Amino acid sequence: MHMNTILFDWGGVCCKEGEPFASVELQRRLGGRHPNDLIAELKDIYYDFYRGKYETDVFWRLALERFNLTEDTELNPAKLSQSYLESYEVWPDVLETAGRLRAGYKVGLLSDLTPVMKDHISATHDLDRYFDEMVFSCDQGVNAIKNDGPKIFDVILERFSAAPEDCLFIDNSQSKIDVAAGMGMKGILFKDREQFFRDIQQI
Repeated sequence: MHMNTILFDWGGVCCKEGEPFASVELQRRLGGRHPNDLIAELKDIYYDFYRGKYETDVFWRLALERFNLTEDTELNPAKLSQSYLESYEVWPDVLETAGRLRAGYKVGLLSDLTPVMKDHISATHDLDRYFDEMVFSCDQGVNAIKNDGPKIFDVILERFSAAPEDCLFIDNSQSKIDVAAGMGMKGILFKDREQFFRDIQQI
């Protein structure tokens, strides 16, 4: 397999995926509804949050309004963000693999991420140890998630001066792998770490 660039997704690949609606208090006040049901109800503003179209506090206040909930000391943007930021768990072995791959490849991080999570992981983890370039859906000038089409991929390809056919893209979403494949990239669908390590070892 000829390639010179490897692109990693963040949530679901480098870590257990964070859940924006992880707040137990929010779920309780909404009758114990599952976060996936809440996402479906707020699909428009939810994905625009990932596109960077809303500041964090604005998004949460819009969400509370749509759920007909009133902000108080237990349910507010700060508390909701805290629950969200505590909901993910980094997989150090995947990050270390990305870092080792830099010895022979250009390695990038390409992720659909909200502004609050992007700022958090950038401040909390030494991402420069593992990745040569990082592009997020909420970045100014990107403002697009992977399922929107090639735009976000084009940004990181330009940063690397790389052709799609020379790239390997790793993501836990088949639909996003399909977008990359449509551009000519190779892909690994991340199902679990054991499978990932087996697949990446082969190349």
